Amino acid sequence: MSGFYDFYDVAVVGAGHAGIEAALACARMGLKTLVVTQTIESIGRLSCNPSIGGIAKGNIVREIDALGGEMAKLIDASMIQFRMLNKSRGPAVQAPRSQADKIAYSRLARLTVESTPNLFTLMDTVTDIITTQSDSPLPPDYNADADKKTPRQKITALVTERGRIISVRAAVLTTGTFLGGRIFIGEYDEPCGRLGESAANGLTASLERLGFTTGRLKTGTPPRILKRTIDFSKLEEQQGDSEVIPFSFEHKCVERPMVPCHIAYTNAETHTIIEKNISRSPLFSGKIHGVGPRYCPSIEDKVVRFAERERHQIFVEPEGLETEEIYLNGLSSSLPESVQNEFMKTMEGFENAVQSRPGYAVEYDFVEPTQLFPSLETKRVAGLFNAGQINGTSGYEEAAGQGLVAGINAAYYAKAHQAQCGKIFPTPENLSVRPYSMDLSLTLEERNAESGKIAAEFNRMQEKAQKEAGFDKFRMIPEWVPLVIGRDEAYIGVLIDDLVTLGTKEPYRMFTARAEYRLKLRHDTADRRLTKYAAAAGLKTQEQLSRVEAKYAEIERITAELLKNPDLENNGFSAEAWNAAQIECKYKYYIEKQDRRVEKMRRMENVRIPDDFDYSAIPSLSAESRYKLEKVRPLTLGQAERISGIRTSDIMLLMVYIK
Repeated sequence: MSGFYDFYDVAVVGAGHAGIEAALACARMGLKTLVVTQTIESIGRLSCNPSIGGIAKGNIVREIDALGGEMAKLIDASMIQFRMLNKSRGPAVQAPRSQADKIAYSRLARLTVESTPNLFTLMDTVTDIITTQSDSPLPPDYNADADKKTPRQKITALVTERGRIISVRAAVLTTGTFLGGRIFIGEYDEPCGRLGESAANGLTASLERLGFTTGRLKTGTPPRILKRTIDFSKLEEQQGDSEVIPFSFEHKCVERPMVPCHIAYTNAETHTIIEKNISRSPLFSGKIHGVGPRYCPSIEDKVVRFAERERHQIFVEPEGLETEEIYLNGLSSSLPESVQNEFMKTMEGFENAVQSRPGYAVEYDFVEPTQLFPSLETKRVAGLFNAGQINGTSGYEEAAGQGLVAGINAAYYAKAHQAQCGKIFPTPENLSVRPYSMDLSLTLEERNAESGKIAAEFNRMQEKAQKEAGFDKFRMIPEWVPLVIGRDEAYIGVLIDDLVTLGTKEPYRMFTARAEYRLKLRHDTADRRLTKYAAAAGLKTQEQLSRVEAKYAEIERITAELLKNPDLENNGFSAEAWNAAQIECKYKYYIEKQDRRVEKMRRMENVRIPDDFDYSAIPSLSAESRYKLEKVRPLTLGQAERISGIRTSDIMLLMVYIK
C-alpha cells in the first residue's frame, strides 16, 4: 500500500492536461505512479477557453486517442457543442472542435485519475529535485570546462513544500502557469498560478541549480459574465453541427445536450475606453516582461496593434450546463476591473452585463525546450521529463500530447531502471527536509547548501540500501529505447520536434504552418498512424490494433476498386470505409508525392550524429552554425537541417565528417 514514506516508479508534478495523460500512461503501463498537485479539486481544469480541438488541435486530440490517451474520451463525455472546422475546404485542413462543459470535464478527469489502478494522488507542492552524479558525461557543449568530463545527473527523489522526500525512478514536470506564477489585473499583482490559486515556488531555483536555462512567458484570460445579464437577442447565434463526430475512435456516437454559442463585437466606444486607459495595462506599463508562447493577443493589444479596425469579433461561449458563467473568447484583458467593466458594457447585448470574474494576465517560468531530447527527457538529468507549458507552449491539446509522450517515455525509462539498477527504497522516517514555507528567512545560497546536504544524505542512504539488497548500479543510467514520433506521423511529432530543435525564439501562431505532410496527418487517419505505438506500450490491446488493421485493409480494397472503376457504387461497404477510400483516391497523387518526400527525409533522419561529436573539428563551419549545433545537439542530420539558420552547406560538411 502507498504510504507517507514511500517510493514510486514515476512521479508526475501537476495534474493539468499534460499531467493527467502522463500519469495515466505510466499507471496503465503497470508502474506505481504518483501525481503531486497543489489542489486535488483542480485536476483536469479547463482554466481558460471552454473548448477542446480546433485547427491542428483537433488532430492532436485524435492522435492522443490513437496513442491510448484520455482527452478524446473526456471531451466526448462532456461536450455541449460540436463543429467540424473548414468543412468547405479539403480534408487536410479540416479539424473537429467542441465546446466543453468545464465542470463535467474536470469531474470526469478527476474520477478517471482517482479510479485508475497503480495511480495515487498527493496534494502538495514540489520544491526541489534530488539527483546524483551518473557514470555518463554530458555532451561537450554542456561542459563548463572542455577538458573535463562533466557527469550527467540522474534523478533520485523529489522534495515537497511540507518536507516530504519521495524516492522515484523518473519524474515528469507539468507545472503549467504555476511555476513562479504571478497574475496581473491593472495595478494589482499577486503570486498566483490562476486567480485564487497559489503559485509554485522553489522548483525554478532547483532547476537553475541543476544548470537549466529558464525564462518568463505570459498568457491571459478574459472576464467571465453571468448569463442572465446578457441580452442574447442582440447577438448572432452560432449553432453547432447536427452531425457530431466523436473525438475518440472507440466511440460510435455522442449523446449529449447541445447548446448554441453567440458572436458579439467591440465598437469605437469600446476602443476609446481601452485607449484612454492603456497606460494602466501591465502589458504596456512594463510590469510584465514575458512574451506569449504564440500570438494570442489581449483586447488592448488588438486595439493598439490594429488601430484601423472598427470592431473585433468576440465569441460568447457557455462554460457548461451547470453554471451561469459565460466565456468571452477574444476579450482577454489585464486592465483594471473597473475598466474591464466599463468597456464591456459598451458592446451591444452587454449593457447590463455583470462580471463574475475579471480577466487577467499571468506570467510564469518555463524551461528552454532545446535542453530536451525528442523523448522530452532533459539532457542534463536522466529520468527527468518536461511536458506542457513548462516547455514554452500553450493550449490544452499541445500539453496533453506532450504529456502522453513524456509519460510513455518515463515509463519506458522506469522499466529499464528497474531491470538494470534494481530496487529503490522508501525514505526513512528520520530523514526529512525543513518545509519550504519555513525557509523563507534563508538566503538562496543557504537554501542551496541545505538542499545539497539533504541530497547527499539521501543518496548515501539509497545507495547503501541497494548494495545491501545485492544491487550496485546506483549511478548507472539505464539503456532504453524511447518513443520518438516523426514529423510525418503526427502533429504531436511536429510540435515536439519544433520545440526541441527551434526552441521558443520563433513563437508559433499555428504550427500547421510547419507541418509538411498535412495530407498524411488528417484527423481521421490518426489511428492508422499511431495505434501500433499504443499497442507496443500496452496502452491498446492486440484486439484493438487488429480492428484498426482490418479497417484500413477494407479501405485499401475499396481504393483499389475505385482506381480501376471510378464510377463504382457502394455495394455493402461501411460508409466510413467508403468515404475514406474516396478521399484516398482523390488525393492519391499528392499523397504519393508526400510519401516520396517522407522517404527522403527518413534517409536524413537515419544518419545519426554521435552524442559526443566535436563540431569544432570542422574548420569550415561558421562560428554561428557551430554555436547553434552545439546548443541543440541534434540527434540526426534531419534534425540538424531543421535548426533555424543552418545552411545546406553546413549539412554537407556534417555528412562528410560524420562518415
